[in-house]
Amino acid sequence: MRIVFACLLTVAIEGAFFYLAGFRTWFAGTVVVCTNVITNIILNLFLGVTGWYGVFSLLILETLVVLTEYGIYEKAFGRSKTLLLETIAANLLSFAVGLFVF
Repeated sequence: MRIVFACLLTVAIEGAFFYLAGFRTWFAGTVVVCTNVITNIILNLFLGVTGWYGVFSLLILETLVVLTEYGIYEKAFGRSKTLLLETIAANLLSFAVGLFVF
């Protein structure tokens, strides 16, 4: 049940972040939601199986998530430094809220 809540929380936070950043079309919303569902579930399943909850491990895994999400967003919305920074900011916000909640 924790993995479902973590996924919903991530989708809500990052979805709202990108909506407020101007990604308001149905297409943009679908891309952001699907991307976050996939990366969040994979990350949490991986953490559950491996138990890699150390600071260094989480830093590497979250970096991989950011790069993966940006790669998908880049294909959907076009390459831009702003989009990369928005992806990083959305993930930092989501991670911080996740640390607070869990």
